[in-house]
Amino acid sequence: MNIEKRLSKAYRHRESRFKALFPKRLDKVSSTIRSLKKLSNKTNYVYDQVEIYNGLSSLIIEINDLANAFGLDSSEIDPTDSLYSEIKEIKEELTSLKIKLKRQEWNKRQ
Repeated sequence: MNIEKRLSKAYRHRESRFKALFPKRLDKVSSTIRSLKKLSNKTNYVYDQVEIYNGLSSLIIEINDLANAFGLDSSEIDPTDSLYSEIKEIKEELTSLKIKLKRQEWNKRQ
């Protein structure tokens, strides 16, 4: 019985730490993404579309890794779930963007 209490206390402690840290870290990520969005102002910055694509691709990879780390790649997840659908849509849009950018590069070479 004493071991069960200790395990239960440890479990509650780990759970409370997660609940305290997760929202804070999520807010930091959201804030950083909003800050990146500000760089899209072409009157203040010059950038290459390929750079943007590569950056967004790396973000998508990180988001997929994060989802996998939390077990969201499980077969128990319903493929009609909105998060799953949104990630799939973003991947498709990035693939489409990549194709467009490659066409633009090819057209510039001619």
